[in-house]
Amino acid sequence: MSQGNRSWVVAVVLALATNVAAAAALNDGDKAPAALSAATLAKFYPTPLASSPVGVIEDQAVWQAKVQGLITASPQWLQQNVLASQTRSEFMANLGLLEQMQKGSMDHGAVALKSLAKDGKVGTKALDANSPLGSGNGDLVYTALPPCRIMDSRTGGGGLSNPLVGNHLYSIPGFTSTNWGLYGGNSGSNCGLTSSVGSNIWAVALVITILNPNFDAYLGVSDSSTLATVLSTVALNYTHGQGLSTVYIVPQISGNTIFFAMPSALTANIIFDVIGYFAVSEATPLDCISTAEVDSTVANGANWSFNATACPSGYTRVEIGCRADFFNSSVFASNGFTPGANADCQATNTFGGSQTMHASSRCCRVPGR
Repeated sequence: MSQGNRSWVVAVVLALATNVAAAAALNDGDKAPAALSAATLAKFYPTPLASSPVGVIEDQAVWQAKVQGLITASPQWLQQNVLASQTRSEFMANLGLLEQMQKGSMDHGAVALKSLAKDGKVGTKALDANSPLGSGNGDLVYTALPPCRIMDSRTGGGGLSNPLVGNHLYSIPGFTSTNWGLYGGNSGSNCGLTSSVGSNIWAVALVITILNPNFDAYLGVSDSSTLATVLSTVALNYTHGQGLSTVYIVPQISGNTIFFAMPSALTANIIFDVIGYFAVSEATPLDCISTAEVDSTVANGANWSFNATACPSGYTRVEIGCRADFFNSSVFASNGFTPGANADCQATNTFGGSQTMHASSRCCRVPGR
């Protein structure tokens, strides 16, 4: 019953460009994978995986499914290298290559998603593609998160079952203000999918793991609440009895809910580990300072003209300050940026005696290196 899925790039581009509530599958193939088995690598368990939740030792079934997913998505020559590993250090070196390939696939999917968002082709959340920096869909930012479990159907409630069954639409929220314990996930953390980001999230990056499917089939994952649409949005093809894993970008355009389903008569368990999200960039306050004042004593009736202090390297002058010692004691001809005068303070001392005039600059920069 496997259903063909496009390569991950095409899946991202076509699905999102046509406003279908679809995600970016990062594993290639147009049929259930018949990859070499990772069972022989069990001797290297529990070598840490980049996709494992922080501080968690995966149980062997999940660990092996994740390794199988890495192998399945790799070229045949690399599959052979991994399976031929004789020592833990050799296995870890090969595993590192697989994980870098997976990260590269995620990065390409991210570029496709950002491009489509900027072009305004991603549905009802679309904002002005020409919006100012930091305020629109043209500025989607990917925030990487430490791997964190948000769902495990083997222990979850919230409408989940153990095992999950086919032809049934399941869902979990796209973010939470508390934790993921209700869904079998982390019971002490929101995993970085916070309500403070909330509806600004446009997509969630997941590591999806399936365990013990009872026949060859596929898993659909989407932000659509329609079963048929979810089943047509293939995230992962798998083989009977074999655990498997993949990285998947799930759009959150129709709403902030992750829907998933399997075909009729299927039973399996599913695990979601979040590794990041895409959201509209947050406005960043400017880093601003004021320079020390430059002082000058001006005689009664005399004119005063002075440039405000220059800004330190890396800062830009956005304002100047010109003042006299006494209120209503001067007539200012220039107090700010003036064509031809730049950051000049110009005044006539009408105090009736000498007084001190002062000039300073307000300097700002965008935070960062």
